[in-house]
Amino acid sequence: MSYSIVGVIGHIDHGKTSLVAALTGVDTDTHPEEKLRGITIDLGFASFTKGDHQFALIDAPGHQKYVGNLLAGVSGIDIGLLVVACDQGIQEQTLEHASILQMLGVKQLMVALSRIDLATDAAQAELREDLELFLDDFGFRDVPMVPVSPVKNIGIDRLTAQLCDFTDSLEERACGEYFRMPVDRVFSMPGRGCVIAGTVWSGAIQTGDNLELANSGELVRVREVEVHGEAVQSSKVGHRTALNVTGVSANAVQRGDELIQPDVFRKRRHLLVEVRTFKDSPEIKCPATLQLHIAAAACSARITGTRRLQPSQSSVVVVETDNPIIATFGQKCLFRLPYPVGTVGGGTVLATLDGGTKRSRKLIELGEKIAMSDATERLVAWAEFLGEIGPTHSWCELQLGISRDEQREVITQALETGSVKKLASSLHLVSTMAIDRIKRFIVDLLTRRAEESHDAWSVEESVVQQAKAFGSAELIRLSLKSLIDAGAVVRLGRMVAAASGENSLSKRQQSRMEQIVRLFDGNRAPPTTKDIAAKLDLTFDTVTSLSRFAVQTGILRDIGKGLLVSNQVFHELCDELNDLFVSDSQLSVADIRDRWQVTRKHAIPFLEYCDRMNVTSRKENVRIAGSALEQFVSGAPG
Repeated sequence: MSYSIVGVIGHIDHGKTSLVAALTGVDTDTHPEEKLRGITIDLGFASFTKGDHQFALIDAPGHQKYVGNLLAGVSGIDIGLLVVACDQGIQEQTLEHASILQMLGVKQLMVALSRIDLATDAAQAELREDLELFLDDFGFRDVPMVPVSPVKNIGIDRLTAQLCDFTDSLEERACGEYFRMPVDRVFSMPGRGCVIAGTVWSGAIQTGDNLELANSGELVRVREVEVHGEAVQSSKVGHRTALNVTGVSANAVQRGDELIQPDVFRKRRHLLVEVRTFKDSPEIKCPATLQLHIAAAACSARITGTRRLQPSQSSVVVVETDNPIIATFGQKCLFRLPYPVGTVGGGTVLATLDGGTKRSRKLIELGEKIAMSDATERLVAWAEFLGEIGPTHSWCELQLGISRDEQREVITQALETGSVKKLASSLHLVSTMAIDRIKRFIVDLLTRRAEESHDAWSVEESVVQQAKAFGSAELIRLSLKSLIDAGAVVRLGRMVAAASGENSLSKRQQSRMEQIVRLFDGNRAPPTTKDIAAKLDLTFDTVTSLSRFAVQTGILRDIGKGLLVSNQVFHELCDELNDLFVSDSQLSVADIRDRWQVTRKHAIPFLEYCDRMNVTSRKENVRIAGSALEQFVSGAPG
């Protein structure tokens, strides 16, 4: 059984509702005011079956005042049925409705020439010619035109046959993995409670499933599923579906809300959209505030990123909405002027964005890359914009428009371009451009340190922390390793420095140096040169030479009396001295030794070195804070 949704559109009072009644036997004007005024105000719904074809018809209002209601209904249709009365011809809403279908990407369009009993053959022929020219402007060519008269039951069978032909040629809708259904109708049934209806846009639903209402975040449970008024166990993409739910009352849900799979979709107020304006739309200077219609929702939206929207032109723009909305890659939307009222163009969603993104030019560049690319290029563009991304299944579907099955191939192709790399310990992808940015920052940071301080060496973890604005710690370490592998940065133990003639070593020397430096890490009872030579099975001269190099480059400090200590340990000792002097301005050797937790054998040489460096000052048998102490506490240079 094939299934199609048909949007019945056209100018007010051209016979849409009577045509729907002739096809389905249902009068869709159910609102009291509709009966009183004889016009369709809200959406009407009806269905019928012909052989193996099942049709859901949405009767859309034709009056300009109710175009917002029309947009809520036709955003998910397969076939457009444009009704044009032969006795009135092409009217204002005929034009607007055809342009709306074009912007929404509806490819299948047919025309019902209604009231043929009120027009001569010559008038009908002339209308056909006018319609061919008019529809050609909107990209609709070879449009079937069926003359009908619901009153006299003329042309109904032929119209039905044409709908069946169209259904057979429809492209299969993309299913998507995650359930989403924009709400266009809500009502309460006695004894059953809240019923929410719409067209399923993605995923599938069955009785017993739990869903989330996008606007409130409330969870509801599906008690019953109906398609065409028939109770079924499940429904899927493209089907007009009514869900009887528990957990919410009908008056708490409105048209424009969405039923979505929990913990997948995220509401956003910032979108990147490719906008195309109609040829007869006015020039719009930006920033501009327009009415955005997307899915079944409508809200005010501020357009930025371009100076003006010109007629018949495409532009990538940033759209900031008054209310957070659900949007996904490739979704169609429409823009209308608040005054004078009228549709000015349509758009395609390129991306949804976090609100903190303020780089307008960068956003437009991202949008332009996405608009002109395939899925692999879109992934690379996102990686270059964000620096690194974790392309989960849901992210790939909502932001790239690809399925779970396509994801692996797209990621593989992106890696083959060389523009992105995969982090070893995670599924994150990183941009080589981001790695280059981080590498430049690290080299500049270490170079400035070498120029501004006597100590060119920095603790590696401190460098990682200072670069954290550029990405995750893993990404920064990957960038640092790349610099070390290329010889632009030297690593010794936990210390790093910009490579220079003064700290360059052969690979063998560097390996030995790292072994030596490692013996001093956190060690307050450091080994002597003789101890090191014995422990590492190196000659005394080799240890002496490399130790001297470590002192010259600032990794180690020569305390005197044959003792060396790591620069990090010295700063820790200064921090603890500073803490002690806060409590007592005069300290004995025993006070300091106990805080340092070292023996007298090391405490005395350490203190004598502090005296020489003006970290401390000896006053008889006690120490007071020296003038240089603040230079060596944590965070101070040197």
